[in-house]
Amino acid sequence: MRARTIIAIITVTCGVLLPGCSTAGSPPDPKAEWTAAMKSAGFVPNSPRTYDEMFEAAKNFCSAGSALAISGLARTVLTPEMADRTAMPARGKDPDTAAKAYGDATWKWACGHQ
Repeated sequence: MRARTIIAIITVTCGVLLPGCSTAGSPPDPKAEWTAAMKSAGFVPNSPRTYDEMFEAAKNFCSAGSALAISGLARTVLTPEMADRTAMPARGKDPDTAAKAYGDATWKWACGHQ
């Protein structure tokens, strides 16, 4: 009886108070993480495009080889003049900052380089 009580206390402590000793949760969803990063950086897809479509398109940049290279490619279309012509502008945001956010998130989440 005493052993069961101790085991129950350890189980509750690990499961509730110390999440680090519980089993690992599911891994983050790359599309959801990328979308959250894009929204946070101020990116909004031009209609009729969606974040899901833009995530799939972002995978095409993986062959660039690095987050920095992707940022450089993104920077070329993140000018105010291109806002109506690009698929997903970051209107009103600093183009360099937005391009870095795009490159970092794309490399990490769309390309899978944790």
